[in-house]
Amino acid sequence: MAAPALRAGRPTTAAKSDWQTRKCYYHRVSNWVLRYEVAGMRRRDVLAGGLVWGQLLAARRVLAQPAASTRGAVVIGVNKTGNLPVLRAAVSGAKSIAQWLTTEGFEVKLITDEVTPVTGVALRAAVTEFVNRGTLTQLVIYFSGHGIAFGNNEFWLLSGAPDDVNEAVSLTECVALAGRSAVSNVVIICDACRSNSDFDSSLLHGTVIFPLGSYIPGRPSPEVDRFFSTRPGAPSYELRQKAADEFQGIFTETFLDAFRNPRPDMVSTVGGVSVVSNRKLKTFLLDEVPQRLRVHNASLAQYPDARIESPDSAYLGRVRGSVTAAVEQPRDVTLVDVAAHQFNRTAVGALASLRKIDSVRELEVASNTGFNAAQQSLIVAKQPATTFNAPTGFSVTGAQLREAWLAGGRQAQIVAPGNGTDQSGLVNIPVQDGSPMTAALVFADGSGTVLAALPGFIGSLTVRNGGVADVTYAPSPSSRRWSEYKEAGPRLDQLRALMATSAQFGVLRIEGDRQTRSAAASRLADQIRVLKGIDPTLGIYAAYAYADANLPQQVASVRSFMAGDLEGELFDLALLADVLSDSRISERAVPFCPMFSQGWQLIRTRNVVLRDQVLRARDSLRSSLWTTFGPPGMKLMLEALATASR
Repeated sequence: MAAPALRAGRPTTAAKSDWQTRKCYYHRVSNWVLRYEVAGMRRRDVLAGGLVWGQLLAARRVLAQPAASTRGAVVIGVNKTGNLPVLRAAVSGAKSIAQWLTTEGFEVKLITDEVTPVTGVALRAAVTEFVNRGTLTQLVIYFSGHGIAFGNNEFWLLSGAPDDVNEAVSLTECVALAGRSAVSNVVIICDACRSNSDFDSSLLHGTVIFPLGSYIPGRPSPEVDRFFSTRPGAPSYELRQKAADEFQGIFTETFLDAFRNPRPDMVSTVGGVSVVSNRKLKTFLLDEVPQRLRVHNASLAQYPDARIESPDSAYLGRVRGSVTAAVEQPRDVTLVDVAAHQFNRTAVGALASLRKIDSVRELEVASNTGFNAAQQSLIVAKQPATTFNAPTGFSVTGAQLREAWLAGGRQAQIVAPGNGTDQSGLVNIPVQDGSPMTAALVFADGSGTVLAALPGFIGSLTVRNGGVADVTYAPSPSSRRWSEYKEAGPRLDQLRALMATSAQFGVLRIEGDRQTRSAAASRLADQIRVLKGIDPTLGIYAAYAYADANLPQQVASVRSFMAGDLEGELFDLALLADVLSDSRISERAVPFCPMFSQGWQLIRTRNVVLRDQVLRARDSLRSSLWTTFGPPGMKLMLEALATASR
């Protein structure tokens, strides 16, 4: 491809061809967004799915074709978002999906920007009306349009975005709410990119389009199925049709073709009807989309991502055409496959579904993507902590330390601040009553993080690209736990590195139907225990994985166990276990905000009240796996810390 010509303002005109997309770059200058287009390939940025929540009234599995009145769908297509490049296939794709769902007996609410802008208010009204009926057994949300990913958080951009930070849908929050609704099976379908934005998205909090509800212990939670057109961090493509000035989203067209011309191994019989189940649809999309895209351009890659919680009997549509013979083709290997197979080789076993893949290609993908290198770097970064004999403290790798503070405005001792050559530091934390304390670490550039200082533990931080990429807690060599921990240390180090890297790459997931997920969660719980305790780091990662897999009882178990073992409440675990709702939590949990960046997207879903300074500091969050604030946000956090009691 020739070097592209870039200019601001009106898009350049790409040469006509059988296929055409354009890759879009954005740059924010003050309050203006300059738009650049590169002739050749068009990228659509959007995000992963979201859905519903309300009071958990009844949960019935989708075992047979439900009556029309019990199936609903909100179908959204947004071609134009603010000053971003206009899409060509978002609205047409939404119309195709809406028409198909109508023929399958769904009551469909189609919302596009053909006549009027698409707003968060309109989407919330549509979804809320469906949820509040309390009679739906299946609810589909389809979205096609622009969107972005920010750290572990993803957003759909509506017509008024990005200038209006409220005109976006917070998908991470919506997925969480879907698992707390009264709808047995929620299905999220998203044909859009899941890549980082090229403009400043730190102020983008988005809108939650579902009514709030709460988890009711003892009731089965809904099963949330998610179909994304591409993997985390990657683009999704529109293709120009031959001899026509029309575009199609390759994912949406492939999705519909699964029902028009399914392969023999995709067809199931449910209630006497031939259908394509959600589980078999997942496999078809992952195999077929990359192959179809490769026909248009061998240099392009797009790997759909799906997470299915429903049983084999759950489906969206019937077989509408003739069954076609499957063509044997090489199977692409994705990072989801890499993580699944690596977990399967540990004592934990597979957490996600295992596809048969080529072992050589698995090694290539793990190496080429940096997955294996990231694991090794986390193991190496922990090494300084093993020789730090302070009873409680922190070890920092990748950044110089400027200050360290504790609740109440007490300053902690920096034993080694690090320098330009050796960017590592050590902090000694004075222990008071044996309970966890809030600690703030400020780096040389004024950025920093707020974490729990755990008595008897050394927290190891890895800072990379301006953000905290990893946090590990391990017993101090001078603590009573050290000898017990040392025996299990190598196993736990490897498991921590695998879990942290999987989370960093967006592939830490527990999949399968409810029974399969529960069994995987049980195996993971067995491996994160160290004698009578739980490794704090693995406990946090596991709790987030349980919450994402819609396993609230397992979340509550980890939180209860660790609270007793550590003699204090960790914010993230209390947040996930729903014990912070409707209360000011600064004196109840340590620290007074999420340590894991994904936790910030659950504050509203759990109805948690934060200090004013903390809420304002959120606008300074950096894109990192663990909470990292820029200098303005860190100043606010230090103000909040000065008045905190622990």
